[in-house]
Amino acid sequence: MKKRVGLVMMMGLVVSFVGCGDDDYSPTGSSVSQDMYAETIVGTWDAYGDPFWTFSSDGTVEIIGWGLIYNWEMSGSTLTITDSDGSLYGEYPIEIVSMSNNRLVYTDTIDKVDGSGTVEDKVTMTR
Repeated sequence: MKKRVGLVMMMGLVVSFVGCGDDDYSPTGSSVSQDMYAETIVGTWDAYGDPFWTFSSDGTVEIIGWGLIYNWEMSGSTLTITDSDGSLYGEYPIEIVSMSNNRLVYTDTIDKVDGSGTVEDKVTMTR
């Protein structure tokens, strides 16, 4: 139950960041190809100037400020984050829309509370 509450809180935090960014943002770095996503994602990514998560080359990701460590794997444009038991972080894997050395845009999918389907939110992280 605590795990589920924690995930719901994290998803709320991520969803709260959606829609507040500037859609006209033009990255200073070039987009990288999908085959470079696993290398490019390594490092710390910020949400509105504050560090949110750090991806390590050893396949772990830390949710900063929460002290939570997960495992991550990239397959094409799909980013899968799981805990040590193999349970998925969030409700669905994350779909990368685009990535550069300083900007990560992904689609986060969550179930509607009433069970009538899903909602997709576009999230932008920077560094």
